[in-house]
Amino acid sequence: MGATSASAQTVTISASGNCGGTPANCGTGGDRDTSWPGLQVDEGDIISFTFTLNGLTASSGAVGFTMTASGTAYNTSDLRSASGSALSSAGTSLTDTITAPSTTRTYQYTAYADGVTEGDETITFQLTAVTADFTGQNFAIGTPSSATVTVRGTDSAPTFGMGSVSAKTFAAGTAITNFQVPAATGGNGTITYAASGLPAGLRFDATGSDSAGCPGTEAREVCGTPTTATSGAQTVTITATDADSNTMSSDRDTLTFSVTVADDASPPPPPNEPPVAVGAFADVDLDPGERVEVVALSGKFRDPEGG
Repeated sequence: MGATSASAQTVTISASGNCGGTPANCGTGGDRDTSWPGLQVDEGDIISFTFTLNGLTASSGAVGFTMTASGTAYNTSDLRSASGSALSSAGTSLTDTITAPSTTRTYQYTAYADGVTEGDETITFQLTAVTADFTGQNFAIGTPSSATVTVRGTDSAPTFGMGSVSAKTFAAGTAITNFQVPAATGGNGTITYAASGLPAGLRFDATGSDSAGCPGTEAREVCGTPTTATSGAQTVTITATDADSNTMSSDRDTLTFSVTVADDASPPPPPNEPPVAVGAFADVDLDPGERVEVVALSGKFRDPEGG
């Protein structure tokens, strides 16, 4: 960063955008990818770099400045000036003047839609020198002395589409029947998967390499033995992420389903107890050849199992 003069007569630089026709649509707040710096625009959006004189008191004269461009956005003609020419190689320099009474000089570019699927790229304009021919006015490089714009690449997010997993119910302590989660499609490069929210004892094998301990070679497989009952249905989330540099939530997709683990600690059945006599029988004396009478047994025995 350049030093600021004691008289606060400085040249500073700023960047702004008109994204989709509305400046508020440019990524400067919650919609921006925090892994990339500065203002963020999409292909087709308009970018303005503005150099500003601060502390100008004279009504005539000029302040000269030199700017150097760096970054990657211009290497494939991602930025085109209003005249249609593309920014060229790294280290491109531009020297210009701001003539009083004007206090600003603006360069406008379009983030060119080149039809190439690519990741995010940046362009930085850095003030490197300031000269002035105003009598008694000593302009210097102020703060901010640079401005960075990120051109968000042509991107497609992975998606599970219509894929789904039905609600699952398992018993604690019993191995589940393994099941596979649908694959996502689209995105840029290889899609990777991760699972969260699985009940204790269940595992997710994203690649089919058996790294999670699931048997076989099926990718995106859930296996294992749930160890603890859940308090109602538990939400499991599978996240699909592609291989580009975009880390925003809009560049990945999620699939959710519910899993319930029931407590399998049911009591064992009671033992099979024999009947218990509850009454006495009178002795019966019989003579040879005498007929035996039927003896009523009702009420003489009790079923200890409650039957």
